[in-house]
Amino acid sequence: MTSSDSLKRVFPYLLLAAYGVFLCSYFIFNDYSKPYQFYARVVFILSLFIAVGSLRAIWKHSVFQALVIYTLYLLLSGLWSHPLDWYRLGQKATIAVNITSFIAVTHFLAHWNRPVFNRMLQTVTLFAAAAAAVSIITFYSHNPFPQTRLAGIGSLTNINEFANVYGVFALLATFSIMHVRQKTLKCLFLLSILVFICVMWFGQSRTAFISLLIALLVFTGLTFKNQRMLCMIAFAVFVSVLFLAFPEALDGAVHRGIGERPLIWKALWEQSKSAPLFGHGLISTLSIEMPGYNFETAHNAFLQLFWQGGAVGVMIFLLLLAVAFRHAWSHGQQQGDFSVFCILLFAVCTMITGVDTLIDRPRDQWLLFWFPLALLLSYQSGAPRSRFYAQRLAPAQTST
Repeated sequence: MTSSDSLKRVFPYLLLAAYGVFLCSYFIFNDYSKPYQFYARVVFILSLFIAVGSLRAIWKHSVFQALVIYTLYLLLSGLWSHPLDWYRLGQKATIAVNITSFIAVTHFLAHWNRPVFNRMLQTVTLFAAAAAAVSIITFYSHNPFPQTRLAGIGSLTNINEFANVYGVFALLATFSIMHVRQKTLKCLFLLSILVFICVMWFGQSRTAFISLLIALLVFTGLTFKNQRMLCMIAFAVFVSVLFLAFPEALDGAVHRGIGERPLIWKALWEQSKSAPLFGHGLISTLSIEMPGYNFETAHNAFLQLFWQGGAVGVMIFLLLLAVAFRHAWSHGQQQGDFSVFCILLFAVCTMITGVDTLIDRPRDQWLLFWFPLALLLSYQSGAPRSRFYAQRLAPAQTST
């Protein structure tokens, strides 16, 4: 075997490892720019060898076409931003390219060896659960428990972003319970779900907590037909225990109120009226002045998009969501796997009070929104049509 053949055989495992590290990068690094740097310097470079084949396999999929239209329109809106900043527009275009490569890598790995890909997702889910547990232990070892609002360890900038990411991993843990046979692993994933819910409870992340409960209940109702009532009762009991045992977290969330969000949304709506059709542009700086504060985010993905891309941008995005939900529902009915549908449901619910710009560096929105779209395209598209992939597919499949 030549060194070239050895490299080709090792390459998918190397890409899989880099991809897994990236999914865990939210908890590994302590600076919000580090996950992006790791992706750009490692995962993106490796993706260059497989991106063309993967994109050729998915480019006719209606979800991918709607995604491309949405991305290109927002990038185009940067041309009428004020002031026009070519450097920032170039940054957004680079991020869009990275998001596309992320989708291509997901597609390649899912088709290269689906069982190994699933085991990688299960591994990173357990890693995320360990990071969540460490966050709880380390934070409350130095702060009053449980009344102090939890702050997680890692690169994300606030607990709401952590809650969104942990919510996705909680859903992945729920899906994993269905596919693992060992009782030990089932118990680990169940414990992981409880830890993720605790992070949201002690972090007083109300939107993520409610959104996760909605997604879990929908998934339970669609999947566990024979044990549906038992699962729902179990979740209800656990949530009730949190309410009764640790009411301080609930009191903190209630006393915090809804904050400045309604005022921000009202001011943003008034500003958006000056450019209702095409918006102010992707790279225009949003500025909403409040007494003592100056907000540069809308705290609502749909209003943020309306401000940036106008009614046209919102309609394109709603079209993308409609197409994605339709395909995710169809996939769930055909395969009995509603995982992507429920992650998308969780994402849309959290977007109501957060997740401002989707075309941004890999913070919570990459795992929350782009990841389920990448999974959906991977599950519903054929294998990448590339010479490299054809050489590697046969050995990988025969080994499973």
